Amino acid sequence: MLLVAVAARLAWMIATLTVTPETHWLNGWFLRLFARPYVLVDGVEVLAHWGGPCVIPVEPGRHVVAVGARYLRTRPLLGVDSAHVSVEPGQEMRLRARNGALNHQPFAVRTLA
Repeated sequence: MLLVAVAARLAWMIATLTVTPETHWLNGWFLRLFARPYVLVDGVEVLAHWGGPCVIPVEPGRHVVAVGARYLRTRPLLGVDSAHVSVEPGQEMRLRARNGALNHQPFAVRTLA
């Protein structure tokens, strides 16, 4: 019983970022075939999936969230654009990142209502 109480109390001490990387309709077929999306939170990379939510637990406070794509068999992360977000304890913040119509345009990170 004590463990459940501690777990419930700790749940209020963390926050969640849910980031969904999406592609533009014009070049999405190319990216889905040849690239993988990555979400960066405070510089730490997390592998994501196109169109699927990437749930990342974080400490409450201010964070830098960015999204980029890495083509297969390459090292650099391309199209990275960042946004600063603030999350409260126990809050789930939902974000969406979509690249531009051209491959050189970065992923714009937006907060969902």
